[in-house]
This record gives sequence, structure tokens and C-alpha cells, in this order.
Amino acid sequence: MASKPVILVTGGNQGLGHETLRILARTNKYHLVVAARSYSKADVAVKAIASETGNFSDLTPVVIDLDSDDTIFNAAKIVEEKFGHLDVLVNNAGINRSPKPNATLLEDFRAVFETNVFGVAVMNNTFLPLIRNSTYPQRRIVTVTSGLGMFGVALTESSPYNAWNYKFPVYRSSKTAVNMISAIDMIALREEYIATVLVEPGHCRTAFGGFQGHKDADEGGKVIARAAVEGDNKDLFLKILDDEGKHAQFGW
Repeated sequence: MASKPVILVTGGNQGLGHETLRILARTNKYHLVVAARSYSKADVAVKAIASETGNFSDLTPVVIDLDSDDTIFNAAKIVEEKFGHLDVLVNNAGINRSPKPNATLLEDFRAVFETNVFGVAVMNNTFLPLIRNSTYPQRRIVTVTSGLGMFGVALTESSPYNAWNYKFPVYRSSKTAVNMISAIDMIALREEYIATVLVEPGHCRTAFGGFQGHKDADEGGKVIARAAVEGDNKDLFLKILDDEGKHAQFGW
């Protein structure tokens, strides 16, 4: 049983997920569940974070492969057995294309939706009972989205990330689907005071995007960390956390 709020972050071994965990770990306020596709990757991430903070006791590695329901179910059992609840879930892990070389269009769509959409849906459904078990006043499900998944961004000629400049139909549509899942959960969970938060960290330089972007990964991690722990749930209804103003400027 942890006395500190328990936060689980998927894709915690690299990129924005890892930066988010590092930022939260430095506060020494949370117990962090570090999820990665393999135990070795999760363990390496834990050691890297602990080497910076000097605190191993507030870090728990788990295996979550969003393409495998069994890994999600097993991770939930570990969290339940160790803590009895989960306070904040951060759905960060995702892909932008099929890992299969020369994948067909259908294979590309299936792979990306399997991870980015179906995996997130199973995560939310599996961990929701543990979030309901929490007495933490700011219980949340945080999902990392992208401005590329917003219709307003895609269809507005003045947006630098519109569909003329960046087509990416597979990735964009997967994030649009995740936005809708989150929107429905916002309504469904509001009366339980469980916030469902969409966060758009911006175009960051990570391996995910070929290290292209206009901000460093730690800047994106700060946005996700804020979405996980800052503010009051009652003020987050129907909001998307976006420090670049895409939502305000271009809408959903």
C-alpha cells in the first residue's frame, strides 16, 4: 500500500513518457508505475530515473504491450496486489506506423489502431475499477493526443499542421478516434469526479517523430505531467490541455 498517489505511465522507457516520469519523480510526491513493452525496458527506465532522484522505492516497473490484452490484465493485477488502487492513469504509449517493413495500407491502419485506439480502450476499461477504488480527490485518466487528430487543425488552411501540409491519414485518424473515446468517458465519469483529460504536448523532438520538432522532449513531458497532477477535476471537464493554443485557435 502506497501512502503517495500512484500514477501509471505507459511507454515510460523513452520519449515523452520517460520525460514525464522524470519530472514527476523529481517532486518526490508520487509512486510511479513505469510501463514498457518488456520488463528489461521498464527496469532500465526505473534505474535511469532512480539514478537521478536516488529513490528506487517509489518506482515500480511493469510490462504493458498495448497490442496484448494479457499484459494489460497482468499489469492491473500487479497494481492491485501492491497498492489496491490506481490514482492516475497516463495513456502515453503509441505508434505512428506499422513496425512491419513494407506494410500494406490495411496492415498500417490495423497496427496503428490496434495500439493507439484499441489498446487505450482496453487500458481504460481494465484500470477503471482500480481508479474507482482510489480515494484520491484528483483521480484521472490522461490520454496523450495530437493536434494532428483535430478536425479544426486538419481543415484550416492557416494551421501549419493542416492536412495539406501533413497528410498522415493513419496516425491522424487514430488520434481522432482516441479523442472521441475520451470525450465519451468525460461524460460517463463526470458524476464520479474522475476526470478524463486529453493532453496535446506539441511537436517534440523524440525518436517517435524522427527527432523533428520545435521543442525538446522535456518540454512536452512538462505538459503531460501538468495534465496528470495539476488543477482541479471540476475545472477540467470538456477541456484539452494544450500549451500551444491549437485547441483555442482551431477547435476540435
